[in-house]
Amino acid sequence: MHDALQKEIATYEKRTRKSAVAHQRALERIPLGVASNYRHYEPYPIFVQDGKGSRIHDVDGNEYIDHNLCFGALMAGHCHPAVVQAVEQKLHQGTTFGMPHEQEWELAEEISKRYPVEMVRFGSSGTEVTMHACRIARAATGRDKILKFEGSYHGLHDTALVSVKPKAEDYGDPDAPSSVPAGGGVPKSALENVVVASFNNLKSVEHRFEQYPGQIAAIILEPILMNVGLCLPQPGFLQGLRDICNKNGALLIFDEVKTGAKLAWGGASEFFGVKPDLICLAKSIGGGLPLGAFGASRAVMDLISQHKVFHGGTYNTNRVAMAAGLATFREVLTRENYAHVGNLSKQLTEGYRAIVKKCGLLAYVASAGVNGALMLYPKEIQNYRDWTKIDVDLWRHYWFGMVNRGVLAQPYWWD
Repeated sequence: MHDALQKEIATYEKRTRKSAVAHQRALERIPLGVASNYRHYEPYPIFVQDGKGSRIHDVDGNEYIDHNLCFGALMAGHCHPAVVQAVEQKLHQGTTFGMPHEQEWELAEEISKRYPVEMVRFGSSGTEVTMHACRIARAATGRDKILKFEGSYHGLHDTALVSVKPKAEDYGDPDAPSSVPAGGGVPKSALENVVVASFNNLKSVEHRFEQYPGQIAAIILEPILMNVGLCLPQPGFLQGLRDICNKNGALLIFDEVKTGAKLAWGGASEFFGVKPDLICLAKSIGGGLPLGAFGASRAVMDLISQHKVFHGGTYNTNRVAMAAGLATFREVLTRENYAHVGNLSKQLTEGYRAIVKKCGLLAYVASAGVNGALMLYPKEIQNYRDWTKIDVDLWRHYWFGMVNRGVLAQPYWWD
């Protein structure tokens, strides 16, 4: 395996020499040579030139079918005509004003049609909206602690940067995982107010509520655990969380930054039939532009109206991003298009499964909506700790092999 992997990496380096040069230049001014740590991998990342539809080109002129799609932010694809037209129109009318405009109500209405929310506020990223959702949950309950799941990623604020990719020596009890900072700069006070549980383990969640009676404001989770390939909730798990929150007076937050536009027309609530108290949206709802939103019932969101919770942002609802969002919801993320891409996803999943079976790989293919992942593990993973047992070298061999053959697969192995 080592020799085969090194051969693929050598081929990669031969095909992407201009990317290597660009990366060396970037290293002089930008840490790791990239604008986000998630974009870094060895020996160096591909530098992109352009993209349209489902394909991108790198600076060496290589073409790739893009299955990464900016970590799930491009359900519409690159340069979708409806999005481009909407953006071009607004560019000539002013980009941002820091003042209200009619597109705000229009997009809030589109969101409330699809998701079980009555009121909506906007931001520019997933990090922002999950941060505000946690804050409003704390205000609504008068409690400080947030329960999250080991291995889950909810952005870059202090509450979220806990136990994202903990090392085995830091795990702690499976039913009561340790709160581990995801790097330096996360204050101890944040760790004290983040309770970690094990995904797909209701016993773990119940145990944590028993440990901290009347102290947990909310559970925040991705309905499907992402950033570990694809870890599906077991039957009854999401409803079990709903029941636990109801019993303990806590709120249930669905972080649908990745899943909201990629599971179904109405997101995870429609797909799984479980209603959260708050929903966070970003990535694909903006058609490739920075746009986020969070919503809840009128009673919860009235905490903002009553000035009990502060929410703001200079670039919130800038007209370019809002135009892209409206075009995406109205012309791309339609019920008809969901049916179409659902069929395509099914075909791709079945094709992958046939190859896995033919080759005798110790692997399986996870799929839900248009989300999918090749999981190099002999049985379906249940949580983060299962995911850490995947064959990393085999995964890297697969990933570089696909890239060398013109297919940009799902994000690099640690995502």
